[in-house]
Amino acid sequence: MVNISTKKKKKKAEPEFNIKERFRNVKVLVETNRPKEAIAYIYLAYCAVMDDKFKKPRLPHQTIREYAITAVNQLGQLPESTYSFVKRIEDIIYGGLEPTKAEINYTAQLFSTLYKEITNKNFSFSI
Repeated sequence: MVNISTKKKKKKAEPEFNIKERFRNVKVLVETNRPKEAIAYIYLAYCAVMDDKFKKPRLPHQTIREYAITAVNQLGQLPESTYSFVKRIEDIIYGGLEPTKAEINYTAQLFSTLYKEITNKNFSFSI
């Protein structure tokens, strides 16, 4: 007689999303005098968190704002934190706002709020 419990297939564990590693890259971008790229990378980290949690990647044709609308309307994200973060990203990338260290830290703080809402885990970052 074969023991059925030994025949169970083991579910392959997915690697845990490493947000600290992503923000080490943000720090490197700032240290190498590429602050706009650091801001863009923070946004990419947000997209990666969303995809990791909801399996809903940002589509190539979607703008930053359209993806935020999707996050709020379809995935239940809080509009006040999502839109504040997206506005800051847009202001820096498209609006000509210079990303000083203070701006980068503030953007990272907005990201941290979203990260907590999405994953229920705390994360903080500052330069």
